[in-house]
Amino acid sequence: MYKLFRSSIITAFRKKAVTMPTAALSMVLVVAVLAGNASTSSAYGSNPFNLNNSAPVPVTTPTAESIYQSESMELPPSIGSFIILIANEAHESWQDERHKLITDKNSYYIPKNLRIPQGTTLSFLNADAPWDTPHPQTIEIIDDRGETVYSTGVLEYANSSRPIVLPVGNYTIVNTEYEATEGTISVTREKSNGNLVMGGFYTPSIQVENNRDNDGGVHPGSLKYYRAEFPKNGFQILSEYNFTYGTCDYCPGEYWPDNKTDNHTLIIFATEQPLSDALVKLKKLVKDNVYV
Repeated sequence: MYKLFRSSIITAFRKKAVTMPTAALSMVLVVAVLAGNASTSSAYGSNPFNLNNSAPVPVTTPTAESIYQSESMELPPSIGSFIILIANEAHESWQDERHKLITDKNSYYIPKNLRIPQGTTLSFLNADAPWDTPHPQTIEIIDDRGETVYSTGVLEYANSSRPIVLPVGNYTIVNTEYEATEGTISVTREKSNGNLVMGGFYTPSIQVENNRDNDGGVHPGSLKYYRAEFPKNGFQILSEYNFTYGTCDYCPGEYWPDNKTDNHTLIIFATEQPLSDALVKLKKLVKDNVYV
């Protein structure tokens, strides 16, 4: 069974020139120590934690708030893999149907702009839920010469792409199926030396009134639910950020009905388990969400 880690969170700020939009990022300092038994204690505590029985190791990562506000994220070398979430409603047009998106920040990918050390493994996870029809996604990564260096192939709902390690360079994330805004990936010369898996996730901040899909199936997803289920599945919630997005003038509550609410939370998580195991568990957690 995978051991959970708890984190002590220290907020700091730093500025760094990057190829993505520059931002002063609030950072989460996770001090790792050995966790004995699985526990639902999460990032709200200040319990230290040991990686593989080693001495305490600091892991500095951006907070959910800074990622949301800046639409940017820079990974430390201690992160070995990152899962890029394709957000719900990612099939909607940025130009014509922006009001249908879950947010106008990191609308299509978490995050929109990603900076990683070389050697970091990447995978895409499709969380764009079906309503009446499915919304498969095909994502391509384009290098600075305009050449496609990677394609996810067709990703059905809750499925993930084969992992990829990109060479040093600057890349563009392109959705070949829908009119989504582009994302960016910058791979630096700094080398990844860790094995932590990290990613982001959207959920309603509270349990919505209508948590059923069109076939009557019940979906329990909410922040309270995921605060319990992420640790049960070997994930640590590092930080959270609540936001409100409702710009649909003709919709009840001013939010697009497929999103079930205008109050959502961005969760940033990490785990020590292998990427393949994490993706299997995330598939179920995605399907538990109410965005159907």
